Amino acid sequence: MSSSLGVQQLFNVRGYTAAVTGASSGLGFMISKGLVCNGAKVYAIDLPTKSMDEKVAELNEIGQSAGGSAYALPCDVTDKAAIARIAAYIEKQENRLDILISNAGIRRDPVVPCNVLTASLSELQASMWSSRHSDWGDTFSVNTTAHYFLSVALLPLLAAASGMDLGDGRQGRDEGRGVIVVTSSCASMHNATNVDLTSYATSKAATDHLVRLLAAKFSRFYVRVTSINPGFVPSNMNPVGEEGNIFSALFDKVPARRAGNEHDIAGTVLYLVSRAGAYVDGVSLCVDGGRVLLANGQE
Repeated sequence: MSSSLGVQQLFNVRGYTAAVTGASSGLGFMISKGLVCNGAKVYAIDLPTKSMDEKVAELNEIGQSAGGSAYALPCDVTDKAAIARIAAYIEKQENRLDILISNAGIRRDPVVPCNVLTASLSELQASMWSSRHSDWGDTFSVNTTAHYFLSVALLPLLAAASGMDLGDGRQGRDEGRGVIVVTSSCASMHNATNVDLTSYATSKAATDHLVRLLAAKFSRFYVRVTSINPGFVPSNMNPVGEEGNIFSALFDKVPARRAGNEHDIAGTVLYLVSRAGAYVDGVSLCVDGGRVLLANGQE
């Protein structure tokens, strides 16, 4: 077998530079760990209100043996000016950005909860009506609009990575450089739920279409745009294993018979951002253990 087909070559991200939003917890931290332990440099971006010192120290410890590193950057991704500032900062530090992981996300459930599958008409209406207009606005601002402005702000650096001269007629794009991976959700792909996730699922469906729109707009520069659509994976939004988790009764109904974990998420992202995924563009990749196969019209 040719050495170019070995795992170390196909999935290599050593020396790549990445920016990850929502990097201090959940999927963002899983992805950051996967990148630094394989030798990438990560700008770990999260809200200014979040302390990043411990997380960045952990990432640097994880990445030390492989040459990976992490640096904290505060940013509220709902603030267009703040996005412009981090883009300007990274541009001062780097001549390219190989990877953007636009991961930050929120979920705003109705103030009055109900079981959608068993609620009476009046209970269902009361629950749905209790959603605040501002919650819908905030959800779309983080889950959809922020991906747009981050991608546009960092486009020149991503294009520089895609067009990087590697010698022998090869460019960075041939090694997977110059890629955006957005975190969406499998909730965009089915209409089933035992709780009302309407604003969240709708924002993620919009995100899936945004991926295709951006991929088409950036195609001339071959800045690839993809998304991952996770199912049940531990996060602040979905505290797997904790008492009171509204999804806990559904884990065993997933064909995989478990929730997802950091290996599932980091492995998928490493595929998309490396040589292995260099020919993948404009697609949403579901990482859900098979949930959407069974979820439509049910729980």
